[in-house]
Amino acid sequence: MDFSEDDPWKKDDPDPDPDASDLLNFCSRAQTLISQLLLLSNRIPPEFRDRRYDPVLFDLRHALSRFLLARIEGDAGLEELEDQLRESCAEFMERFFLLVNGVVFYHQELFKYLNDLQILISFIINLKLNPFRHSSLVFENSGYLDYDMCLDDFSTVENQEGVHVRNMLEKLMENENGRQLLTESLVLFGCLLLLLEHCMGGTLREKLLVAHVRHDRCFDAPNLDKICLLCRAHLSTSVPAGQVHLSSMVLIQKPDELFASFPFPKLVVDTVICRLRDDDLYNQLRHYPDPEHRTVALGAQGGCLYIMLFFSLDFIHNGFVMREVVDRFFKNCWVIPIFMHFTVDLSFSWDAYKVAKTSLLSSLSPQFIRDLSQFHCNKVKDFLLELDSLLLDGIITRDYVLSNSQSLLSLVRNCNVSLHWLVLHRSSIDKKLREIVISAGTIHQVEEEMLLSLLLKTSQLEFVLKQLYIELLEGKAALWLESRNIASNCMLELSEYYNGSQALSWKVKDASLKDWFLKLSEEVCSLDHMKTGTAGRKLYNVISALREIESFQQVEENLQIKRRLFGIQKHLQDMLKALSLHNDTLFAFSVITDAVYAWEFVGCFDKILFKMIEKDLSMMLNLHSFFLKFRSMLDKPLVRVSQNHSLDLLSVSNYYSSEYVSRICKILRIMPVMLFRILNNDVVSNLKPCPLPNRIEREKFQDFMQLDQQFHLAKAVNNISVISQGLQIISRSFHGLIDLDMKNWLEKVVREEFSERFKKKLNSFLLSPNVGLEELEASVQSMTKYVLSQLSLMELCQDLIHIQGHCIWEEEFLHILRHCAREEHNDYVRKRQQDPVVRPVQSSDFSNAKTFLGQLLHQILRLSNPSCSMYIEPMSGWFDAEGHELLGLRFFDLLESCIGPVGMTCMDSLLSFLIMENLEHSLRVLNNLLDSRCLEELRTLDNDLGHATSLPLLGCSPYKKMAKLIDIAWEPWVECLAHIGQLQLLRCLISSKLKSACKVKAGVVSFAVEGMMSSISSHREKTIMQSVVDRKVKNEDDATIERFLQKLTRQGTICGFCSTFQTVYISNDPPPFLGRCASIMSISQLSRYVLDTHLGTLTSRLKKVVLDFSPMVIGIGTFLRQFDTTYTTQYVQYIGQYIRTATVSAFGTLYEPQKGSLDPSSDVLKSAFWLMYFCKYMGVSKDLLDSCLPPPLLALLQT
Repeated sequence: MDFSEDDPWKKDDPDPDPDASDLLNFCSRAQTLISQLLLLSNRIPPEFRDRRYDPVLFDLRHALSRFLLARIEGDAGLEELEDQLRESCAEFMERFFLLVNGVVFYHQELFKYLNDLQILISFIINLKLNPFRHSSLVFENSGYLDYDMCLDDFSTVENQEGVHVRNMLEKLMENENGRQLLTESLVLFGCLLLLLEHCMGGTLREKLLVAHVRHDRCFDAPNLDKICLLCRAHLSTSVPAGQVHLSSMVLIQKPDELFASFPFPKLVVDTVICRLRDDDLYNQLRHYPDPEHRTVALGAQGGCLYIMLFFSLDFIHNGFVMREVVDRFFKNCWVIPIFMHFTVDLSFSWDAYKVAKTSLLSSLSPQFIRDLSQFHCNKVKDFLLELDSLLLDGIITRDYVLSNSQSLLSLVRNCNVSLHWLVLHRSSIDKKLREIVISAGTIHQVEEEMLLSLLLKTSQLEFVLKQLYIELLEGKAALWLESRNIASNCMLELSEYYNGSQALSWKVKDASLKDWFLKLSEEVCSLDHMKTGTAGRKLYNVISALREIESFQQVEENLQIKRRLFGIQKHLQDMLKALSLHNDTLFAFSVITDAVYAWEFVGCFDKILFKMIEKDLSMMLNLHSFFLKFRSMLDKPLVRVSQNHSLDLLSVSNYYSSEYVSRICKILRIMPVMLFRILNNDVVSNLKPCPLPNRIEREKFQDFMQLDQQFHLAKAVNNISVISQGLQIISRSFHGLIDLDMKNWLEKVVREEFSERFKKKLNSFLLSPNVGLEELEASVQSMTKYVLSQLSLMELCQDLIHIQGHCIWEEEFLHILRHCAREEHNDYVRKRQQDPVVRPVQSSDFSNAKTFLGQLLHQILRLSNPSCSMYIEPMSGWFDAEGHELLGLRFFDLLESCIGPVGMTCMDSLLSFLIMENLEHSLRVLNNLLDSRCLEELRTLDNDLGHATSLPLLGCSPYKKMAKLIDIAWEPWVECLAHIGQLQLLRCLISSKLKSACKVKAGVVSFAVEGMMSSISSHREKTIMQSVVDRKVKNEDDATIERFLQKLTRQGTICGFCSTFQTVYISNDPPPFLGRCASIMSISQLSRYVLDTHLGTLTSRLKKVVLDFSPMVIGIGTFLRQFDTTYTTQYVQYIGQYIRTATVSAFGTLYEPQKGSLDPSSDVLKSAFWLMYFCKYMGVSKDLLDSCLPPPLLALLQT
C-alpha cells in the first residue's frame, strides 16, 4: 500500500500542509511502530517457543495464580529456569513492552484528536441550527451573529473548554494532503493490529507481557489494562490442512474483534470510508489509462478501504455498499496487499461476513478466474517475446526511447499488471482458486520460472529505459536548442537561396518565399521549451506549413529544396519530442514498476533463480536491475518519517535497509558456490604448465599448444569475470542507497564457502583401522596434493576477483587445524569422563576420530606402540621385529608438507595433552601401589642398601628380592611410563621437523626467535629476581612481560625450539621413595633385555618384547622431571649404586672389569647402558654420571 504523497520518490518534496502537521506526526509514529514490530518479530527468543520454559511462562488467565507462583518459589529448578529466562530475554521483553505501550498510547492520542474534531463539528452544526442559543459567544455591534466569522474563529483558535479546533474535518478532507494523512493515520493503526496478531500470536504476546510484568514488578504501570487488551489472544486462525502459504499472507479470522477493542469516532471513520469509496486518494488512475487496469491502479486505496471497513461494520454488512466496493476495487482480484509485501486473501478474510463474501462471489467464479488466468498467461508469452526483441544489443537507444516512449511505457505497464495479478493470486489460501490459477499456468507453460524470467527481463528493460529517460531529461534543453538552431539556420539558408544571391540560384529568385522562410526562421528561434503548450502549437503550425509548401511548383520540382525541407521537419519533430519529456513520466514509471508486493515471492523462489543463474551466467549482469525493482521497500516507509523530520528516521531506515540487504545477500549467496564449481573443474584444476624443450619439431608443435586445456581455462576465466563484473555493477548501483560493501561481502562468503568445502573434504580422508606405512604415506600425499590445489585455486581467485585468496586459504586452513585439535581434545575428555575404567592413553582412543587430524594421530600412535615396535635412535624411526620400518622421518616430512608448521604444532599440543593425562594417571597408579606393605619393604630396602655412594653389605640380593616382589604388580605403572616415553619421542621428532622446516622456510624468524629465547634463558634468574623486586610497583609491566613470554613460547614451539624432555606437565606432590621406586622398577626390567651393539640399544632376547626400551627410559625420566631435580639425581645415584654393586659381584673388583668377560646380557653392561641412555636424553650432567659409574666401565661403554 502506497502511504505517500503523489510523488513519494521526489527528494525535494515540500513538507505537508502545516494544518496537517499533527496527522503527519501520527503517520510517522505509526511507521516507526510497525518497523519496531517487524524487527522484534524476527528476533523472538527461542526460550518462548521452548517447552522446557512452559512451567515459568503464563498467559493472562494464570498471570496472578497464587498456586503457580507458590509452586515456582518452592522449586529450586523452576527458580533457576526463571532466572535464565530473565537473563537471556529481559532486553527483548522490555522492548516488547515499550512497543505495545506505544501502540496503546498512539491509539489514545489519535482517538482524542479525532474525538475533539468530531465534538467541534457537532458543536458547529448545532450552532448553525440554533444560532440564538449560543448568542453570547460572538456578536457584532449590530446585534446579530456573524456565522462566517464564527466558523473562521473556530477553525483557528481553541475554545474555553480546551477543545482542539485547529483542523476541522471538512477542511482536512478538502485538502488532498490532509485526507491522505487522516486516512493513513487510521489505516496504519489497523495495520499495526493485524501485523501484531500475524507476526506475534496472541499466546506469545500474553507470555511476553506477563513475563515482563512479573520480572519488572510493574503491576501498576499506566495503560496496563489497555495493554492486556491488546496482547490478549485472539481466536485461533484455522487454516485448512495441507495449505501452503507465504509468510507474508495475513490470515486472521474476524479482524473486527481486534478493531472493536480500539475504536475511533464513528463520524470520522465513516467520512474517511465514504471518501475512499468515491475518490482516487493517491491520483493513481492517471497512470493507468486502460480501464482494465483500474483494480491495480486503486490497489493501495483498496487495501486502505479493506482495513477501514473493520472500524465500521455498518458498511461491511450493507449489501449495496459492498457490491459497489467490490465492483470498483476487487472486481478481478481477491488477493490484495495491505502494507508493503503483506497481503490478505479476501476469500478467506471475509468468510465470517456473509454480505461481503456474497458480494465477492462474482469475482470468485471458477470460470471467471480461469479466463483471467488464461488471459494473463497468454500475455506473459507475448511479453517475453517482445522483451527479448527489445533487449538485444543496440535496440534500446536514446533516439528509440525518444520516439517510442509512450509505447515502451505501455509495454512496461502491461507486463507489471500481468505480473501483479499472477504473482498475488498464485499464493491464494483457497486451494481450489489457487489450483485454477496454477493449472492455467501449467497448461500454457507459465510456471514460476517463466514468471521469474518475466520479472527479470521487465526489470532489465525498466532500468535501461529509466536511465535513458533521465539522460534525455537532463539533455532536454540541449536537444531543444540544437534542433531549433539547425532548423532555423536551414530556413535562413532557404531564404537566402530564394533571394537569388547565391550561385546558380538566380533563376529561382522569389521574394515572397524569401520573406516567408525568413519570418518562419525568426518564429522558430523565438520558441521557448519552458512554454510547452504555446511552443507545441506553434511547432505543429510550422510543420503543417512546411508540408503545404512542398506542393508548390517552385519547391516540388527542386529535389535539393525538398530534401532540405525534410531535414527541417525532422528537427522540428525532435523539438516536439523534446517537449514531450516530463518529470511526470518518470513518476508514472516509478508507480507502475513498483514490485514490493512480490518481495516474498522472490524469497520463496530463490532456488529457481539460482538454477537460472547457473544456466545463464550473463544474468549476473542484470541482477542489479532486478534488485532495484524493489527499491520502494526502502522508500515507502520513510516518506512520512522523513517529512516529519523524526529522530526515528535512522532506526526505521536501518531496519528496512538491513532486510533489503539480507535478501540481496541471500540471493547472491550462490556466487561462491558457482565460483568454486567453475574452479574445481577437473580440466582447470589439473592444468599444469607444459615443459618446453629447447627445440620443437614442426609436426609436434600442435601437441604443445594444449588447445583443449586453454579453451577450458579461458571459458572458466570468462565465467568468473562475468560474476565479478555483475557484482561490481550491483555495488555501483546501490552506492549511496544502502550500505552494501560487495568487496568485503564477497570475501566473507568466499571464505565461508571455502572453509566449509575444505573442512568437509579433509575430514573425508578416512583411513582403515590398520593401514601400513605405504598406505598411510599415500593418503598423506593425496591430502597434500588437495591442500596445495586449494592454495592454487585461491591464488587464482585472488588474481581474478581481487580478494585476499592466499590469506583466506592460510587463515581458514589454520582455523580448521585448530578446530580439529580442539574437537579431538574435547571428544577425548568426554570419553574419559564417561569411561569408568581408568587406563593410560591408547591408540584405540582415537580409532573413531571424526577429524582427519584425529585419524592421523590414531595411526601414528598405533604404529609407534611400544608393545609392538622398537625405536632405533640412529634411524629416528620405529621398526617391527623383522626390521621393517613402521614410522620414520620420511613420514614426518610428508606430514609437515601436508599440514604445515601450525598443523604440526596442533599435533604437538594434542600429544602434550595426552602426556599430561598419562602422567597424572601414572602418579595415581604409583600412589595406589605404594600401600603400607610396599612402603615397609621400601623402607627396609633403603636401610639395607645404605647411602647411594656406598656399596651395600648384602650385595645384589636386596635388589633381586625387591625386583621379584614388584615385577608383576607394578606392570600397569611400567606400561603407563612406556606410553609417556612414546609420546615424548613423537614430540621430539615433531620439534625436530619444525626446527628444520622453519630454518629453511623462515630463516630470519627462526634465528630471531632462537636468539631471543637464548638471551632470556641465559638471564632467566636475573629476570625472575628483578620481576619479584619490582612486582609491587610494576604490576602492569609484569603482566606485559608475562604476555610477551607466552607469545614467545608459542612462537618458539612453532619454530621447533621446544625442550621436550625438560618440559614440566603437572605440578603434584611426589610420592614417597620416588627415586628408590623408579630405580627398583628399572632394575626389574633389565632381565627382559639384551644389549645389541649393532643397533646401539637394548632389545628383547627373543626379538619380541612387551615394551620397547627407549620409550621406557624416556618415560621414567619424564615422570621424574615433574618433581624436584633431586629425585632425578637420586635415581641416577641409585642406578649407579646398583651398577657398582653388580660389578663387584660379577668381577670381584670395581676398577678392573675384563672386556672379554662382559656378556651383552649381563646386568652390569645393560644397567650401565640404561643409565647412560637416561642421562643423555634427560640432560644429566656428565660429572654426575662419572661419579656414579666406575671409570673403566664408562670407558669400555664409550668404545
